[in-house]
Amino acid sequence: MQYAQSAILATMKRTIRVLLCMSLMSFLLACDSNGNGAETNAVAKSGGVEEKGPAASSGRLFDREITKKPCDLLTPDTVAELVGVDSSALEQRNIAGMCRYSWDGGEASLAHLSTSATIEFARRNFENAYGNQTGEEVAKSMGEIDDELEKQKAEGKTDVDPEQAKLVSGAMNNLLSGGFQFEDVAGLGDVARFDVTRSEMQILGKTMVFYANSLNVLVSNLKFTVSFNREGEPKLYRDENVALAEAVLKKLPD
Repeated sequence: MQYAQSAILATMKRTIRVLLCMSLMSFLLACDSNGNGAETNAVAKSGGVEEKGPAASSGRLFDREITKKPCDLLTPDTVAELVGVDSSALEQRNIAGMCRYSWDGGEASLAHLSTSATIEFARRNFENAYGNQTGEEVAKSMGEIDDELEKQKAEGKTDVDPEQAKLVSGAMNNLLSGGFQFEDVAGLGDVARFDVTRSEMQILGKTMVFYANSLNVLVSNLKFTVSFNREGEPKLYRDENVALAEAVLKKLPD
């Protein structure tokens, strides 16, 4: 019985991670389409794009083609060296622009690669998407996403069931009641923010704790997100995520 419960908890934990990623992706897409008002204010506060060390951009623009080959940027050898296993022990998946590696006890990934037409627009989107938010602000944004889905459904622009989406957003509101929290990481690209968001959920009478453990990086007009997690006691893996991001930056064309 104890083994069965542990298996159920592990499966539900993986499912929640997927739902969290899906919800965050929807949230970020909504941020990108909310107009320029909030984004312009964010840039005004930041004072424009500032270079933060040797990995920062030099005004060059990346082509969109670079976003289509994430496993060329985050290679098996890089992950294997970081984890301390042979590359043959890794399972690699390239799904919808995401390069994901898993092994016995953990996973690492490179995802959310996107390019913008200009450096300024990329910075606006980044500042708008990766800023601290309270639980109330997240709930408001989720509500706006639900409203937009209902509108698109009525116009025949989406096959997504708005009612099912509301169930997911309601669950995510509970999971993210503490909001989103990010910390700046110096020396990576033009700007980098480590997601330290902590979430809790009651499952089978136990309190499950989750950390986002993702590092979002902007260099010139290119944005990407790396993530590193191990099974076991929830904790932040800052150094491991920084190592992944540094490896990706080194693979970028000059």
